[in-house]
Amino acid sequence: MRADSRLPPLMDWRFSSPAVPSIGLRIPNGGFVIPAVPSLARRPHRSRSLALVLPLLLLTVSLFPSAARAHTNVIPPETEFQWRAPGYVPDELLVQFKEGVGTDRAMSTIREKGATARRMLTPDGLVEVKLPPGMLVPDAIEGWNAHSDVEYAVPNVYAQGFFVPNDTVIAKPDLAWNLRSVGAYDAWDVVTGDPRIVLAMIDTGVAFEDHPIPSYELPFVKPGVTMYRRSPELPGPFLQGYDFINSDDHPNDDNGHGTMTATIAAGQANNIAGSAGIAFGVTILPIKVLDSLSRGTLSTIVAGIRYATDHGANIANLSLGFFPLGRSPQDRPLPPNVLAHLFHPLKDAIDYAQSHGVVVVASAGNFGLPEIGLPAAYPGVISVAATGVDDRIASYSSFGKGLSFVAPGGDFTDLNGDRVQDAVFNLSIKPFRSEGSLANPDSFGVFPFFGTSASAPHVSGAVALLMSLGMRNQSLIEQTLRETALNQFGTGFHDSTYGAGLIQIDKAVRLAASKFRPKLALALGAAQGSGARLTSRNPSRGGAALALRISRPGDVRVQLFDVRGRLVRTVDEGRYPAGERLVRWNGEDDQGRQVGSGIYYFRVETPDGIEKRRIAVLR
Repeated sequence: MRADSRLPPLMDWRFSSPAVPSIGLRIPNGGFVIPAVPSLARRPHRSRSLALVLPLLLLTVSLFPSAARAHTNVIPPETEFQWRAPGYVPDELLVQFKEGVGTDRAMSTIREKGATARRMLTPDGLVEVKLPPGMLVPDAIEGWNAHSDVEYAVPNVYAQGFFVPNDTVIAKPDLAWNLRSVGAYDAWDVVTGDPRIVLAMIDTGVAFEDHPIPSYELPFVKPGVTMYRRSPELPGPFLQGYDFINSDDHPNDDNGHGTMTATIAAGQANNIAGSAGIAFGVTILPIKVLDSLSRGTLSTIVAGIRYATDHGANIANLSLGFFPLGRSPQDRPLPPNVLAHLFHPLKDAIDYAQSHGVVVVASAGNFGLPEIGLPAAYPGVISVAATGVDDRIASYSSFGKGLSFVAPGGDFTDLNGDRVQDAVFNLSIKPFRSEGSLANPDSFGVFPFFGTSASAPHVSGAVALLMSLGMRNQSLIEQTLRETALNQFGTGFHDSTYGAGLIQIDKAVRLAASKFRPKLALALGAAQGSGARLTSRNPSRGGAALALRISRPGDVRVQLFDVRGRLVRTVDEGRYPAGERLVRWNGEDDQGRQVGSGIYYFRVETPDGIEKRRIAVLR
């Protein structure tokens, strides 16, 4: 199918026929087509189930080639992780001295405590104070507030800017309609993604690393391309994923679908390139279950869901699915005895994930039918249909009983009059389009994306932001999204066309923040008992510092492990007296090599027992 020929080209660029056929796509005369499913015969060793899974993508085409070249290989060095959770400078206080306490007396008090006055902030006695080496803000603040000359002492809390990230798509407001539609901008004034939240992208893989393309994968990418490249829009952190198509530890994207969904959910912000993801900053767990044609099998999907569950995922995004349970590819009901057992493995995998606390988000389907597909139709799965730029259900989107929410997926219209079809745009590898136009994982550009594949990661990102505020219970998460959703075109209540409505992330996170934002004492890590505290930024770019309180003399050992439990570095070991001790780690392993991006764990053993602390490393 071709895009609407009434829409003129943009910058001499035209839509061309998509390689991946539309599923249930409505055509101008009002009907819809359900095409035959192509065979996987050219890769028979990778097809262990007769049931084919269909990625819920409609069309991707190249856009802005000159902009793509500018951002292909380099992440701007000034890019900083936008850490928005409550935080403070670990070794500073703002101290307000009482009226009548002169400068000399105030400076004397500061020196007595071994601290340093960095600067006088106001003429009436507010001073920025740097604490002595090894002193922690939670330990110091109580003593400062008890001093007779001090009115109060507070942490030097990080400020939150009210910003709109300077990304390519955001600089073109009509191409970022999806972010405005769900209230993403205002949501980021409340919270952005916490790297402790792990989002599994179960898809065609993700452009997460620079890695030579194995010989057995070369036939499925553009001829002459020999490297997978990391997307400048996806700086991490990442957990170690898996490729269930090629059976290796490098779940790279040879299609483009997975990189697009990952970027919608968690693409970096304020880095000039591309667009911004809903929950930028969360940890991504890439899992490849779909091949270069964006197709997989029941076995790969089941394996991917279980892998996500066993490797720490909090959320699993499934922008894929099967035909609705009650319909065959010929749009005829399947026999009940077939339906009774066909998808038991999938249901068991979903049940397994949910029993371990994983929130599963899935696309409703691109069938244009009043019945949502699997796994979206299963109880407990957050199912998502697609809307266009006018916030109405998209022409191709499935809907029906059990639908949870709607979110932007784009449509083939130009309702905003910008002379471009109303797609969801973001940065990705040059995607697969046909057997004669394979994906190029060594080249990036801004591409339009249509389908419920695009709508699901909007909701996954919203769930990740709510989790970043401390809300971990799925029932509460769904309740919060329901209470704040917009259902202006449905019944006003929960219905089968819009579910609870279009998610409004800004309202949801504000509601959640009013209930779940940590109290100040908790955010400061109030001094009580013995324990280890990270005094560096988390996430970190160049190592970390860990402060220990040792209650009695004894042996102390601090080790760093990766998420698979492998020892990375023995950071400190020895016998120490009681008191405070600051342990620094320079970001290297035991062989002196810089560790990669990801989640790591400090294991701290003292006479008082064993504790663990988690840190995210960004490179």
